[in-house]
Amino acid sequence: MKETGRVKAAPRNQEWLLALLPVFPLVLLVTRLWYASGQDTQTLLLLVQSISPLGLLSGVLLTTIWVLPALILGGRVLGTLYSISARRSSWLVRAAERLPGWVVLLAVVVGVFSWQLRFLPTLAMLSTAAVGLLVRDRFPDRRELRAVVCYGLPVLIAVLSYAVLWPAIGAALAARDVATAILLTLPPGATVLLTGPVPEASARSLTHGIAIVIAIFTPFLVGVVVMKAPILPLTALQLTENSSSRVLVGYLVSSDDQMSTILEREGAVSFVKNSAIHSRVLCPDPGAVPGTWVDLHGWYVEQSVVSWLAPTRPQGPVDPRCQGRSSD
Repeated sequence: MKETGRVKAAPRNQEWLLALLPVFPLVLLVTRLWYASGQDTQTLLLLVQSISPLGLLSGVLLTTIWVLPALILGGRVLGTLYSISARRSSWLVRAAERLPGWVVLLAVVVGVFSWQLRFLPTLAMLSTAAVGLLVRDRFPDRRELRAVVCYGLPVLIAVLSYAVLWPAIGAALAARDVATAILLTLPPGATVLLTGPVPEASARSLTHGIAIVIAIFTPFLVGVVVMKAPILPLTALQLTENSSSRVLVGYLVSSDDQMSTILEREGAVSFVKNSAIHSRVLCPDPGAVPGTWVDLHGWYVEQSVVSWLAPTRPQGPVDPRCQGRSSD
């Protein structure tokens, strides 16, 4: 008698993969320091000696935390989609099956708080697709349950999403912001297409192809984001030397009783005597230039839930020393 169910392959010995997991963050940290040092070996050694690894790692993790929900939900959806379409096992299916439910749920929660508003419809699409595919895989004989979860739930979420997001969608269309309009409009309507199987002939090329593309381009995308992440506090020092005054703006590397080490924004390193420092100010993070001003009731589409809800200090005038001008 021929068995029609999916046969699960025995797990392979993949301890080597666990050993390689710390390598990627380490490469990111070293590359970030190499970029900040202006590709100068001596400056790189100075930064490695002075910067706290924990502080640098914290900055990198806060910058790249949005990647984990995308990888976890994408792997779960693609693996389960191939499983119910081809009824065969593969490395993608095994990876999806090894993700516990609580990990997927935690990824959704992290994504809700860390992803920008314009990406939340995509998060809702992946989450709903993961639930629908799970129901198809675990309860193949429950037609009523499949109809509710795989069809009724996506349609309901799409209607609610369009009702809530319509002001932002209209603002994006009025501003001719095509990318934001697509990100707010396309995912809710496409969710119902991701909760069912695809033709078996194209299932492997579709799911595994997307997974391979994600695996190849994610490190490069993370690397680009990390290269722009701040790793040192930006300070402005007003110096008095030889009866003349000047302002030095740069990143504070280290400071002791006699000297302060400053990494200028151009990459040069300056050693300043503390006796020459007339005043010092911590400059605000210049941040990224907004790519769009589309908002939803004051919540800009480039803001995350955390940045929108968290209390912020009132923005005052920028200190002239942070612009390289004396305060006198």
